[in-house]
Amino acid sequence: MNAYLEMLRKQNDLPELNEMRSYAEKENVPILEEESMQLLLQVLALTNAERVLEIGSAIGYSALRMASDSRHRKVTTVERERERYEQARFFLARSDYRPSITLLYGDAFDYVEDIAKGPSYDALFVDAAKSHNQSFIDTFAPYVKRGGVIVVDNVLFKGWAANPTEAPKRLQKLARNIHAFNEWFQNHPDFATKFHAVGDGLAVGIKRKTLF
Repeated sequence: MNAYLEMLRKQNDLPELNEMRSYAEKENVPILEEESMQLLLQVLALTNAERVLEIGSAIGYSALRMASDSRHRKVTTVERERERYEQARFFLARSDYRPSITLLYGDAFDYVEDIAKGPSYDALFVDAAKSHNQSFIDTFAPYVKRGGVIVVDNVLFKGWAANPTEAPKRLQKLARNIHAFNEWFQNHPDFATKFHAVGDGLAVGIKRKTLF
């Protein structure tokens, strides 16, 4: 079954995406798992998301997948690690979808003033430092329109978010932080949030049009 789904996906795949996947596997660079990517793209399509803000570019893989999935979509993506940023710039420079992607280098929080000056985003995708998930949403969700979507990756954290004491000792604090974030996001009155057991866990929150 998985092989059949993979065959269907590859019918519309871009050559540069295969190169990026191979590089990520070889260099152990985390990119969004395919099940999570499919759900993310479906959510963006269902919400007619044309302006997307991504926190955490890595090598630019998710940004390219999102941009290439809709001819009208524009993606702004921010990466704070210099090496990852340069890799993303290298891969995206050769893509026909490069004009649809704005790649920024630095800490996302340093771009708040610039982001505030532009029009609202239709979607926010968070795939960066997991301990800052809540801060990312607190900071950037105000620039997502009502009815827009907020998507967060790695909310299951290999299952350790549910049972932080089962994580390796060095990761238990992070697992507790992710668990606390999940509860916060689930119960936040501004968002209608659901969690999905795909990949390493994907949280999808719709920004409410009317608040309670």
